[in-house]
Amino acid sequence: MGDSTPVTEHATIWQLLAPPQLAELLAVSDKTLRNWRNDGKGPAYIKLDGGAVRYPMRDVYAWLDEQRNTSVRLHAHRAHEMRPIEPKILNAA
Repeated sequence: MGDSTPVTEHATIWQLLAPPQLAELLAVSDKTLRNWRNDGKGPAYIKLDGGAVRYPMRDVYAWLDEQRNTSVRLHAHRAHEMRPIEPKILNAA
């Protein structure tokens, strides 16, 4: 009752994508998705009875968000590493 999320949004985040659909969305091959699954990379997926693989759209969104944040953090880290080193002044005694 307290959830004001429209029903259509629930349908979208719970939509299940087959590997060819996700491959098209991400502009990668089915084989790349299979490799990601085998390597523990890529978006979370579920395996249905019979072995069919499906990707919940909400997990795809979460994975894409993680990719964006990772690149932003990496860029910020590299920018920090590239800061010029300030010269140290030695005290003459």
